[in-house]
Amino acid sequence: MHGPEVVSMILFTLRCARGHQFEGWFCDGDGFEAQQRAGEISCPECGETKVEKAVMAPRLGKPLRRFRRLALGLGVAEDPGGGA
Repeated sequence: MHGPEVVSMILFTLRCARGHQFEGWFCDGDGFEAQQRAGEISCPECGETKVEKAVMAPRLGKPLRRFRRLALGLGVAEDPGGGA
């Protein structure tokens, strides 16, 4: 007996040429690039197909324990490492 197939996706924040920001799910960065070149991605607000990845702020420098607690919905109140 096999369990359900797990599919990994990546969420990109996108911005159209008119400045509207929205999100899109893709299999990987290459999938985004291929759809972008083909004009298959359009802004849900205005329909513009000139779309780019928006600048995203990576979450760096956080203790792994802090991320695990956040992922589990436990918050960080008990995290002795502190910091934001």
